[in-house]
Amino acid sequence: MEITMSKIKMIVVDMDGTFLNKKMEYDRLRFWKLFEIMKKRDIKFVVASGNQYYQLISFFENRDDEMMFVAENGSYVSEYGQAVKVTEFNEKAKQSILDFVRNRDELINVFCAEQKAYMLTNPQRRAFVAQWYHRLEEVHSFDTVSDPMIKFNINCKDEDTAYYLDLIEKTLSDEISSVSSGHGSIDLIVKGCHKAFGLKLLADRHGILPDEMIVFGDGGNDIEMLKLAKYSYAMENAPRNVKDSAKFIAPSNEDQGVLTILEQFLMQNS
Repeated sequence: MEITMSKIKMIVVDMDGTFLNKKMEYDRLRFWKLFEIMKKRDIKFVVASGNQYYQLISFFENRDDEMMFVAENGSYVSEYGQAVKVTEFNEKAKQSILDFVRNRDELINVFCAEQKAYMLTNPQRRAFVAQWYHRLEEVHSFDTVSDPMIKFNINCKDEDTAYYLDLIEKTLSDEISSVSSGHGSIDLIVKGCHKAFGLKLLADRHGILPDEMIVFGDGGNDIEMLKLAKYSYAMENAPRNVKDSAKFIAPSNEDQGVLTILEQFLMQNS
């Protein structure tokens, strides 16, 4: 299926395992050349990730006001530096999540609010959590946090992911969805508030249709948006269920597959 420049109005990338390599880096020189072409063609560039907004913007050299972000797996949506939609758990759902993780010391838990994230005081775990949450505060109890919850992140052993996903589904209410991006990371989000929800919100604001999007992803939390877009790419390093949800396969994140595909598309149509 050939992609033509005139049809594409939005390019969407996941970050970990897709746009970034295992060192959490990307080829900045190659990307910024492509980004300038996108701007000239009025193609919107969207970062869609489970990560915190303030962590995501750190990768883009203070040019976040030229981009759009679907952060926290759809709970925080921003456009050109301004939040346009923040989805919060109601108090009942919030409390049920806190009750679920209480006394589960084997888990690394992160309470995600709009302006910052919170973790239980633990110097040994802070450096690990801070990789993904640049605005992070330690507390002795989540019960002391008055901020509305927009997402809750659970980190377990990779081999225990399926167990906890099943337990969450059986234990927590239908208002709460669980999604894993892999490597033992599980996000609890408001039901229906996934990456595709945020992506469609941004697209609708600009009159962009799914047929006019290119989307790249590698994890279970990318499946909805891969199914949404006409031109969807799963990374070579993605698991089978993610590849089955996409129409094309891109080279792996270690081979800068996103940039390779975008160069083929943008350069041949420039």
